[in-house]
Amino acid sequence: YKTAVVANRRTYIGNVQIEYDEDPYTEVKGDAMLKSPVNQFDVFPSKSIIEASVRDGDEIIKLEEYADRILQFKKRKMHLINVSQQVEFLEETFLHKRINHPAASCKTDFGVAWVNSVGVYLYDGQKVSNLLEKGGRQIIKEGDWDTFATDNSIIGYLPKKRQLIVLKDCTATS
Repeated sequence: YKTAVVANRRTYIGNVQIEYDEDPYTEVKGDAMLKSPVNQFDVFPSKSIIEASVRDGDEIIKLEEYADRILQFKKRKMHLINVSQQVEFLEETFLHKRINHPAASCKTDFGVAWVNSVGVYLYDGQKVSNLLEKGGRQIIKEGDWDTFATDNSIIGYLPKKRQLIVLKDCTATS
């Protein structure tokens, strides 16, 4: 697997490679998650697969957890999955709220924040907010953001100052 998160005494793993014992066969499911049984954080039965969008050609980049929800970040969208009950279900899909790099999201005191070339977002347990807007008005000009942000932008959080820090490009050499 490429990403994992613990929620409600279970581990959820995403972008998985499944090896089947009865047949020397390996299957890669980039858009699937597996969940562990309760309190068995390193056991992942192949029957416990969760697919929010099946075979959409979009692989899971990172999983984050907040307020009984899993934010499943993909390269084209973000799925909000409710894990508060015995059966998980897809609550909402957010187009263009994607990330391309695992370091493009982080947990804060207020929720989960992430960055992409379109904006900076925060999920606070109830809604997704665009942090480049205040009261429905842009506080950073679109042109300024376009020249700054890339698909390789990453984000971090400073808890003492309660600030988000965005790095323009994590692949740059200077």
